[in-house]
Amino acid sequence: MSSIDQTIQQINTATTIIISIMYFVNFIFGVIGLTFNVFVFTRPSLRETPCSIYFLASTFFNFFVILAIIPLRLVLNNFNIDLATYNAQYCKIQYFAFYFTRALSCWFIAMACIDRYLHSSHDIFLRRMSSLKVAKLSVAIVSIVVPILYCHMIIFYNLIQVKKSSGIIAYSCIIQDTTYSTFITIWHLFLYSFCPSVLMLIFGCLTLRSIRMHRQIIPQNMNNNRISRRTSIELLRMLSAQVLVIIISTSASSIYQLYALFTSNVTKDTLRISQENAAGKILAVLSYFAHSTSFYMFTLTGSIFRKEVFKIIGQCSLYKRNRVHITGVQTHQMSSLQYNQQTNTILKNSVGQQRHS
Repeated sequence: MSSIDQTIQQINTATTIIISIMYFVNFIFGVIGLTFNVFVFTRPSLRETPCSIYFLASTFFNFFVILAIIPLRLVLNNFNIDLATYNAQYCKIQYFAFYFTRALSCWFIAMACIDRYLHSSHDIFLRRMSSLKVAKLSVAIVSIVVPILYCHMIIFYNLIQVKKSSGIIAYSCIIQDTTYSTFITIWHLFLYSFCPSVLMLIFGCLTLRSIRMHRQIIPQNMNNNRISRRTSIELLRMLSAQVLVIIISTSASSIYQLYALFTSNVTKDTLRISQENAAGKILAVLSYFAHSTSFYMFTLTGSIFRKEVFKIIGQCSLYKRNRVHITGVQTHQMSSLQYNQQTNTILKNSVGQQRHS
């Protein structure tokens, strides 16, 4: 084996290990964090806020990413088992679902940015658009429109027989049409990374501008709606942290995919191909942090969110202590009852023996 082949093998081994660790970290952090998100955003202090509706919708789709996509990717990465190669219909549905669910979670965060701008606007009509009714309607519309924009994938993804380098013929769930393959790459970058990120940045800047103008107009010592303004600022901080993570994690993978697309006709040696494939796989897994770290960003940046988390933890601890106390009392009562029964039995036996004698 030549030194180049050894280097390529080492790169492939290291890539497999790094990807497995990143997937595992995403899975553990995601399950814990998203579970807390559901409990927090359904608390009375936050569930009446339109922005929380978008956070909650994004959380549910992130759950699908963490519980469905990541385990299948782990199996494929570690054991080279691709379930999509066993059934043609499942092949189509899997890639279709994997693409649009990840895009939806980012679009809901973009909608939350728009909601914060509407909420901070000086226009009464725009402020009225920031409501629970509009938020629920927007979630329903986006949940329908985004899958429709990806539905053409069902037609072009198929099970194809592929001959491997070892000479074995196997099935693979891929796109045969090279033109459509290029199109779906650009299309997904636009819908998943570019468009939501641009909307987040634009409406984030507009929201900050509205808040600054609002502070100049309204004196700081006014007590009216102080709690509402504080909640809005906290939600904006949480939203900004999540937007930053989404832009960083998805942009890196998007830049690589554009690079791979523009250099697809460039002649490359095996070592360069191996290095680029390793970089592409690692950056692709990096994008999953946009779906698993929202809870930790919210906890770091939002004091209201932290308070609700501590309340949930405190209630769980109190519930456990009450269960232990109740169990102890019941055990004590049962022991006392058994003792009384045994005492009564002994007394009855003594009385019976005295009568007999």
